[in-house]
Amino acid sequence: MTDGPATLRVATWNIRAAIGPEKPFPDRWWRLIDAGRLRAIGEFLAGLDADVVALQEVALLSRGGELLDNAGDLARQLGMDVRYGATRTFTAATPDGTLIGAGCFGNAILSRLPISSSRAAMLPTAAADALIEPAGSSAEGAGMRYRDAPEWFREPRTVLVADVAGIAFVSTHLSHRGSGERALQAAATMDAVAGARAALVLADLNAPIEAPELAAFAGWTDGFAVAGVPPGDERRVSTDDQFRFDHILGRGVGVSGCRVARESGELSDHYPVVAEISIDPADAAPRPNR
Repeated sequence: MTDGPATLRVATWNIRAAIGPEKPFPDRWWRLIDAGRLRAIGEFLAGLDADVVALQEVALLSRGGELLDNAGDLARQLGMDVRYGATRTFTAATPDGTLIGAGCFGNAILSRLPISSSRAAMLPTAAADALIEPAGSSAEGAGMRYRDAPEWFREPRTVLVADVAGIAFVSTHLSHRGSGERALQAAATMDAVAGARAALVLADLNAPIEAPELAAFAGWTDGFAVAGVPPGDERRVSTDDQFRFDHILGRGVGVSGCRVARESGELSDHYPVVAEISIDPADAAPRPNR
C-alpha cells in the first residue's frame, strides 16, 4: 500500500432476479429466473472489476426442488464475500395453485475484501390513511390513500449494511410508489448509518436525485455530480425506460468517475452504475489478486 488514499471500484445494479427486462413485471416471475442469464450477469460484473457490488431485486428460492440463489451463485462465481437482506417472502405455485416452492426477494452486497460485520433493517411504510401522491399530481396513485390501493402498491423494503475497509456500504431499494413513503425510507436509511465514520449508499432509490423525497441525502457526495453530470442530465439514465433512479452517494469518502454502464444491455431492465472511491489506507486491506 502507498501512503496516499487507497482506491476501490464500486457498483450498484438492480439485476431483476435474472429474469430479464420483460415488461410489465411478469406474473409468477420466479419461473423466468435463468441460470445462464445470472452467469452472464456475473461475467459482466467480473468485467467491471468492482471490489464491492450492491445488488437489488435479488431472489433466493426453491422452485420444484431446484435451489435458485442469485446472491450466493454470483458470490461463488466471482469469489466474493456476500451478505443478503430479505425484503419479503412469497410462495411459488403452478397456474392451478399447486405449491412447488417458496422464497424471498431482497438486496445483497458482494465484496472482494472481507466483510467485517453486517446488519439489515426493514424500512418504514406510510400510514394507511396517507395519500400515495398528492391530489393533482401526475404520479400513479395521486389522491388515493394506501388503504384503498391494490395490495401490490405496498411492497416491504429493507436496508442492508455491510462494513468493509472502515466504510458502511449500503444496498437498498426504496418504494416504487409513493414519494412520501420514499421520504420516510430515505431518512431511515440515513439512520442506519448514523454512527458510521464513512458510508456509501449504492442503491435504486426509485427517484432522481433532485426529487424532494431524497432531501435526507442533502450534503452527501453525489457521484454523478463529482463526475460533472448534473441532476436531470440524460447521462444519469439507468433504466431501459429512461429513469434516473440508481445512485452512488458518499459521506466521509471520496467518489470519482461515476458512470452508467449501459453496455450491460438487456441483462436487466436497469444498468449498473460504477464509480471509484478513495479510502484511508489505514482501513484498507490489500486488494486480492485479480
